[in-house]
Amino acid sequence: MVSGWGIDGVTTFQRGFPLKISWAGPPTSLEQANFGVNNVRPDVLPGCSKGGNRSLTAWFNTACFAAPPQWGFGNESRVDSSLRAQGINNFDFAAFKRTMIGERFGLEFRTEFFNLFNHTRFGVPGSGFNGTPTGNGFGQVTSTNPDSNPRLIQFALKLIF
Repeated sequence: MVSGWGIDGVTTFQRGFPLKISWAGPPTSLEQANFGVNNVRPDVLPGCSKGGNRSLTAWFNTACFAAPPQWGFGNESRVDSSLRAQGINNFDFAAFKRTMIGERFGLEFRTEFFNLFNHTRFGVPGSGFNGTPTGNGFGQVTSTNPDSNPRLIQFALKLIF
């Protein structure tokens, strides 16, 4: 009863991917002239801190962005490394008991917990700026990540020979 116990675990920490903020408002002159421009970016107001409180309704400070100038691209970087989607914070855990039956046979009972603490991974916040800080879901998280699984517990019985 005392021997043969063991535990396993896998912990994963990963930063979220950088966000790509784009202009989603009325077409600019570059877009209207049909020069093949399809990725106009907004302007960032000088001295404004884009980081936010990272809540679902305000993932970043949406008041820091303004419409791009006519015939211009805007000064927001193509991919903003200071604004990131939620990363991964996951713990998997297993406990098992192995009992040997003679020298050739054994039995192992396992209990495995995937996403042990049941952390939800949220989707990417809205990144299409249309001229209003809260319009079009800009800066808001409205979904969960499709790869986010709820806690999963499984039991296994293995015959060792």
